[in-house]
Amino acid sequence: MAQGTQALGGLVLSVAAARLLGAAGLAVFALVYGIIVLATAVSSGLVGDSFVVLDRSDPAVRSGLVWWSVGVTGVAGAIALPAAWLGGLPTTAVLACAAATSAFMLQDLARRALMAVRRFWALVVVDAIGIAVTLAVIAAGATRQDASLALILAGLAVGQVVSVAVAVWFLRRSLRRWLPTRESDLRQVWHFGSWQAAGQAIRPTVLTIMRTLVVVVAGAAAYGPLEAARVYTAPLIVLITGVNSFMLPHYVGRRDRPVTENLRVADRTVLGLALACLALGGVALLLLPVGGPLVTGGGFEVPALAVAGWSVYAAAGASLLPYAGLAAALREQRRLLLLRSLEVPGLLVVALVVLLLPDHADLVPFAMAVGPASVALAVRQRILVRMAVDRPAGVPAPRDE
Repeated sequence: MAQGTQALGGLVLSVAAARLLGAAGLAVFALVYGIIVLATAVSSGLVGDSFVVLDRSDPAVRSGLVWWSVGVTGVAGAIALPAAWLGGLPTTAVLACAAATSAFMLQDLARRALMAVRRFWALVVVDAIGIAVTLAVIAAGATRQDASLALILAGLAVGQVVSVAVAVWFLRRSLRRWLPTRESDLRQVWHFGSWQAAGQAIRPTVLTIMRTLVVVVAGAAAYGPLEAARVYTAPLIVLITGVNSFMLPHYVGRRDRPVTENLRVADRTVLGLALACLALGGVALLLLPVGGPLVTGGGFEVPALAVAGWSVYAAAGASLLPYAGLAAALREQRRLLLLRSLEVPGLLVVALVVLLLPDHADLVPFAMAVGPASVALAVRQRILVRMAVDRPAGVPAPRDE
């Protein structure tokens, strides 16, 4: 439920962009939003995963987490300003992009804190309030001026700021009193979190490069329908997002058990997730004549082949998450990153499809599925199967303060 409300926020923004800005506007929004998600993946891996795995009872670790939170969100917002300007966005959109980037990252870290202390019910409230505020800002702005990318990004920024305030209010008093000190273990957080950040950034990086390739070669108007198909298959993204956030804390709690036992659990989870993604994709195809216009407002069609492709991509991505979560919980993040980087060469398949078949962009999601499917098999065989023989159990779970 909590992951559903978070993904619903992204869906709301994408649908608003599709209906208010058209196919080309949706493509530009997808590029900008994808970069914000990429920056958030870095902070989520560096700080969020460290919060879950490292010993939060250690004051030096707590201080290190605070320092890294402030630093990474501030740097990302500062980088977003020149990056958006160089990307040709209007001044108002540039400012809104920088604010939205930092606010989005802070909100994700606040959510991870709530998740680590198992206040899942609070996540639903936090996300729902953020969505409501975002919609209110966009609706109010659209009645006074023409809809624009800046308006949607401004709505996102305001909604995330309010969401952060609500999340902090829900945190335990002991967590709200966390303050940076001179005795900060920045190195321990970096040692674990940097590998997690790099791994978390791979998938958003691949999506961003793919979007850029299609927009440059085929044009923004050509990518718009492809992105609309991705938005239409959002229930699959909700499933993957939920599993991604749940896998690491789940396996951290189980990592003192034999690896063979955890591997069997991961295998069953992979099979169930893959079948669920394909089944939901089939339902999405059947409902496309009705659901497609709800996303685009009837301004352009959602290609059925792209919907099928994103369903296959979702199944491939879901098959990787349980294995990656188990490997990270067992502190094999370096080897995991090495194998996850194999998704990047998979972009060669995407590039070939885009360059050789520029009029068939709806084949791109099928090509993208090659990367995560290959990595899932590699992580299972090269890390987990070997660990089941060499090191049957991991280390104790972290203590809460």
